[in-house]
Amino acid sequence: MPLERAMVHVEDRGFQFADAVYEVVRTYAGQPFAVDEHIDRLFRSLDAVQIHREFPAAQLTGLIREAVKRAGFREAIVYLQISRGCARRHRGFPAECRPTLVLTVRELESSAVLRAAGVRVITVPDTRWARCDIKSVALLANVLAYNTARQAGAHDAIFVEADGTVNEATAGNIFVVTGDVLCTPPKGPRLLPGVTRDKLLLAATAAGLRTVEDRIRRSELLTADEVFLTSTTAEVVPVIAVDGKAIGPGVPGPIAVRVYEQFRRLFVPAAD
Repeated sequence: MPLERAMVHVEDRGFQFADAVYEVVRTYAGQPFAVDEHIDRLFRSLDAVQIHREFPAAQLTGLIREAVKRAGFREAIVYLQISRGCARRHRGFPAECRPTLVLTVRELESSAVLRAAGVRVITVPDTRWARCDIKSVALLANVLAYNTARQAGAHDAIFVEADGTVNEATAGNIFVVTGDVLCTPPKGPRLLPGVTRDKLLLAATAAGLRTVEDRIRRSELLTADEVFLTSTTAEVVPVIAVDGKAIGPGVPGPIAVRVYEQFRRLFVPAAD
């Protein structure tokens, strides 16, 4: 149905408690990308918050493909959200409650301009909850951090803990290049395990780079040769400045380009 006609009940728990999880899938040449990996991550999130899996993987895959086909966009972003469902407002899990499934498809804008120019970011204190590996719709801390960055004239914000540990951006993972080593923070409860992140590690290895999953400190961001962000929709976006300090020469670096090109060769189907 048209977006303006799609509605959920006022007592849906996703609306009242952020009692919901979500996934984002993109297309390449009209075909959904890495659907199995995204649904696997969605199911891990559902299990972590104890929402019943009413929709099997095959049904969700079919819905995604059908929605993309009906939307008719050359490149699209698919948003899939599952809440615990509708019930009288109370903290306790309702005894009888069917999950609410919401799926939307929008046209996806290319990230080529950002990739060519690079972006500026700032660091902010990580005030999020302790289970960032769950793709929850409770994103208020991310919203506030992102808008703090935009108000400061930056593209995005990087979450940093009090001890200087770098976790991730408001909607993407982070990679740092120092010498011939490409490093990204290890998986754990403080960051979302990105589908694109995992594929870029494989692409980097295939491109002949040494990859490390290890703690990154804010000081290492400021002295890195290159920094870049990764996500499903933006793919690879070079960072040219952190907190006003130029990264390397202050322009997108060659490693980001090399890894991105290898990612496209390995994982992205050729356009017709």
